[in-house]
Amino acid sequence: FRAIDDLTPDHRAVIILREIEGLSYEEISQTLDCSLGTVMSRLHYARKKLQAKLRELI
Repeated sequence: FRAIDDLTPDHRAVIILREIEGLSYEEISQTLDCSLGTVMSRLHYARKKLQAKLRELI
């Protein structure tokens, strides 16, 4: 979970809500009061950052 802690608060929130809590994109959008496009963008960049961090550990 250290890699998640290194994310920005916005990126961390969408990753936790999607991957851990299992919320849909629409539910995340409503929870965070942002557009669906913003949720998708934040998830994309958060996943890229997590992949890069995990590659460093391997």
